[in-house]
Amino acid sequence: MDIADVWYWIMALLLWLYVFTDGFDLGVGILCLHTGDEAWRDRMTASIDPVWHANQTWLVMLGGVLFGAFPLVYGTVLAALYLPAGFLLFAFMARGIGLEYRAEAEDKRPWSLVFGWGSLAVTLAHGFLLGGILQGMAFADGRFVGGAFDWFSPFTILVGLTLACLYAMFGAAWLVLKTDGDLQTQARLWGIRYGSAAVAMLVLVIGYILLDGRLGFLVGRPGQSGLSPAFVLTIVAAVLCAALYFRALGKGWERRPLLYCAVLLALVFAAFGGNLYPLVVPPGVTVAMAAAPAPMLRVMLAVVGGLLPVLVFYNAYQYRVFSGKAAPQDEVH
Repeated sequence: MDIADVWYWIMALLLWLYVFTDGFDLGVGILCLHTGDEAWRDRMTASIDPVWHANQTWLVMLGGVLFGAFPLVYGTVLAALYLPAGFLLFAFMARGIGLEYRAEAEDKRPWSLVFGWGSLAVTLAHGFLLGGILQGMAFADGRFVGGAFDWFSPFTILVGLTLACLYAMFGAAWLVLKTDGDLQTQARLWGIRYGSAAVAMLVLVIGYILLDGRLGFLVGRPGQSGLSPAFVLTIVAAVLCAALYFRALGKGWERRPLLYCAVLLALVFAAFGGNLYPLVVPPGVTVAMAAAPAPMLRVMLAVVGGLLPVLVFYNAYQYRVFSGKAAPQDEVH
């Protein structure tokens, strides 16, 4: 395996860590829109207060890796997706402002709505960016030659809605772990509803890909129609994992739903990422074409190889310190 290929899978790992950890944060924000009870919202936001800043560490790390290891992708993709990327930045600000101001405001409802709608906006922006990359981009001589709205399509809308359902599913599993009583019971119901919606949306996405011949590389072998055996096996494993998730919710278990969410996301990543490889930006930008020179990649591997375990330990320790049921600050004695 070439060193550029190693960086491809490191980038995939960082993307999985970010999507899962910030995903349940965003899911909690989306679920805040489903209740008008500010006491419930206090407990919901308290569950993510200690960790949501650190969860975004993986996004910073991912951006640094993309800039250093695949500079061609960093430059061309941002040129192609500057509109959804700008939307993402504004949504990030709205979400953060809503969460921080809500903690200090006397009238919390407006800031709860800013936090909730900001979280949904971030999620949709994620979908537009990811879908825009996966559906392919027009390049010539290393430059993007498409239009400003090429990223906007039925496929990117489907990806955005799928992420919204997945994130809400993750958020519900997080609330099952971090809350109790009536709110936990409601979180289980949210988890069942959004889990069912997420599975349905994944089926729709796969169906759309099969109907649109231009996207066949995401689910099958290059130049061949239909689904690749590896993709089918991985998706079957993901469906079984989803079944275990629903079973865990029904059994009243607290930790397992979130664990199954993490495994489900990893399987979905493996299914699509395994078929996408060695492409890094469809239809023609491969890992080898986009990678920085090998000496640079070796230096980065030494630096990141030392830094990544520290970040993993720090985040794991943080979750250990703030384990247990969440309570608003004014209830902590």
